This record gives sequence, C-alpha cells and structure tokens, in this order.
Amino acid sequence: MLIKNGLMLFAFPLLLAACGGSGGGSSTPPSAATSSSSSSAQSSQQSESATVTSSSSYASSSAQSSASTGELWKTAGQAIEEMGAGFNLGNTFEGDQNPSSFANSKPKIDAYHAKGFRNLRIPITWTEPVDGNRLANPLTGVVDRNNPRLAEIIATIDYALSLDGMYVVINAHHEYGLKDNSASRSAVLERIWADVTDIVGDRSPRLMFQLLNEPHASVSNGGAAMPAANLRLMSGKAYAKIRAANPRRIIIIGGDQWFGAHELARAWPNLDDVGGGKDDYVMASFHHYSPWDFAGEDGNHAMNWTAAMLQEPFDTASEWASSVGGGMPIYVSEWGVGWQKQKQTMQCNNIRKWYQEMHYTEATSRHYPTAVWDDGGWFRIFSHATNTFDNDLADCIITGVCWTGADRFTHCN
Repeated sequence: MLIKNGLMLFAFPLLLAACGGSGGGSSTPPSAATSSSSSSAQSSQQSESATVTSSSSYASSSAQSSASTGELWKTAGQAIEEMGAGFNLGNTFEGDQNPSSFANSKPKIDAYHAKGFRNLRIPITWTEPVDGNRLANPLTGVVDRNNPRLAEIIATIDYALSLDGMYVVINAHHEYGLKDNSASRSAVLERIWADVTDIVGDRSPRLMFQLLNEPHASVSNGGAAMPAANLRLMSGKAYAKIRAANPRRIIIIGGDQWFGAHELARAWPNLDDVGGGKDDYVMASFHHYSPWDFAGEDGNHAMNWTAAMLQEPFDTASEWASSVGGGMPIYVSEWGVGWQKQKQTMQCNNIRKWYQEMHYTEATSRHYPTAVWDDGGWFRIFSHATNTFDNDLADCIITGVCWTGADRFTHCN
C-alpha cells in the first residue's frame, strides 16, 4: 500500500489485503477472496545450468559454500527454519516518508535484532521517483550505480547481513510503470535483477531476492491484477538472469495483484518459468491483513475476529504449496494492523491478540517465517522519532505472551 499525506492510494481484497506503504486503508468495499487457477499461457525454457535440480525435498542440504563469504548455501526449506520472526523497513527505500538512509535504518535494525527478529525485508522502488530521483531507468531497467540512495541501500544490506543470523530480503516494490505496461516491459524487470545480481551478488547466502511486489495496475488504471501470463513471463526472465549468475541465490515469487494467498494458485498453476518445481532455492510469499475490516487503519479494532479468519490465508497458501508448489516453502512477507491513525497509543488487547496469534501461534506452527509491516506510521511498532519501540507489539510477536486473555476489547474503540 502507499499513503501520501494521509491519502489512501488503493483498495484491498477481502481477507488478503496487501500492504507496502505507510499503512493505509480502503476506500472501496473489499472483494471476496477465492482460490482459482488458470492455465499457463507462457513457459520459459530454462537451461539445465540455470536450474538447480534435486531428487530430495525443498529442505535438502547443500554442501556448497559462497566463495566470497565462506557461508554454506542453504535451500529455501532450510532458510525458513532460521528466518523466524522478521520485520519490514517500511517507507524508507520504497517511499519518502522516512529518510532513505542507513543512519535512519540502523537503530531500527539493531532494536529488532536485539529482540530476536532474524529476517529483514527491505522494500525498494527502482523505477519510480523517491526523494526526487530514480534508481533505475523506467524504460530499460538499467540501474544507476552512482545513485547516492543505492549506496545507502547497500550499506543497509551489508550491515544487516553482518548481524548474527539475520536474513535480508530485497525486492522491486512500487514499479508503477512496469506494472501498468507489463506486456511490453518484462525486459525492465529482467535488467533490474541482472544489475542487482551484479552489484550485490557476492553477498551472504542470507540475502534473498523477491522479484516483484504486489503486481497490480496503478489505481488510475483500476488496480487490476497483472495478467498472470505476463507475471510468469517477466518473473521467468528475471529468474533466468539471476540463475545464470548464481544457481543458489534464494528467489521469492508471489501472487498477481495484492499478494493474497489465493493469488498463488491464480498466478502459478505451474512453476515452469521458475525452475519447474525442481529448484530448491525458490520460495513463495503472501501478504496477510485479514480480516481487513479489522486490520485496516479505518477498521473496527473491537471486531470479534475469529481464529478461522486468521487461518484461512494460511490454509490457502498451504494447499497451493503442497500441490502445485510441491512442498515449496512459504514466507509471509507483510502483515499487520493499521492502528495509529485512530489512536495516540496502542493499548488495544484485541490488536495484541491478533499480533500474538498471527506469528507465534499460526505461522510458527506451519514453519512459516513472517515479516511484520512496520512503516513507522499507521502500522508503527518502532518509532523513528525516539528510536525505541513505543508499544509492545514486538513482544507479542516474538514471545507470544503479551495478552493474558483479560479485557480483550478494552481501549479498542
């Protein structure tokens, strides 16, 4: 999602709303989220050298180590067992609400790492202006290697990877022109990832590439899902470029609109374009803001949401992963509740309960790592103003004991 000056710039589907901005809401009623599948209209012939094959499961071991770092390469299945609870560096390098700098990012990274969080997602916008400049040419995807913001991103990546056990996920986030013109700009995403691989491809195996965030059309073009065939085609091209340089860098795919769990089945009826189900270094992701009537920043935070509502996206993702995915690992790369627009301080136990059960109960029971959406704004957990946690939601996530069961709905209205 993207909020600028308090304005909400897109709507969300029911149960599986996708974020990616400063914490925003929906101005239109959410639509029903249903699982669907479609036939693949595009397939990519990957060379044998570009596809890592294995006769074992996604959790199979790898004896290869990174020549530059000495760390062992781990399959996606092995990585998810170590990633655990994570967080987003929201509205920093993909938007302009927080300073796009390592200096601004470091206190937040340190605070989360000290709490026990072990994966950091860094949303990055490449082809659209942030702080008045673009990281990459929107028509070619060529990355400006002299851009000062890129230097700040690299410093942030390198610092996070230097921390014990910290995994780092980078992506292509608000690429509006690319998404609106997906039929003709697959080469743009391909070139972005070719350049990114060249720039940071020698980093730790704990650095992972999420190809494209929430590939919906811009709001001015209706916010519709990207045609699934287009998503598979451009994802396949980016995948091939990354694999040509490194057969073991973990690559993350997602749905074709807001990253809802049901979109995995709709967008990926097969995995022909990303290794054909034989690449142990691919994982899938979805976003979870369900139910939106509760989790949205304009939602009813006193809503008596149920465990079934919380579980439905997990069940949908698990069903796809166990069938089409062939056991592919799953990563919940965004989730949260937009509370701060309505409250000065977070004192609602109903929200605490949701955070507690979302990761500690539901995700961990399925071995799904998560990255909570923390933008420093409406979805705030860590305050950039004070460089401290200004509520106990991080404790809800990491310990699962922040709500005892008393007074669930107090201070929620």
